[in-house]
Amino acid sequence: MRIDKYLWCIRVYKTRSLATEEVKNGKVSIDEQPVKPSRDVKLGDTLVVKRHGFVQSFLVLDVPKSRVAAKLAPT
Repeated sequence: MRIDKYLWCIRVYKTRSLATEEVKNGKVSIDEQPVKPSRDVKLGDTLVVKRHGFVQSFLVLDVPKSRVAAKLAPT
């Protein structure tokens, strides 16, 4: 799954186009390497997202088939 779609699916960003713009602007990296929006996410990747003055990091444990429900997003 593409990194922009993955970030939208796990509800880090509200829209996929916003996720694409943030990746293009260099605010998202995988394993400390800047990426393009078309980069595929694999199990075990570490994502670092810079938002609102904070740095969030995510470990990819699973790749969802569709967007995750809002109640399940924190997990």
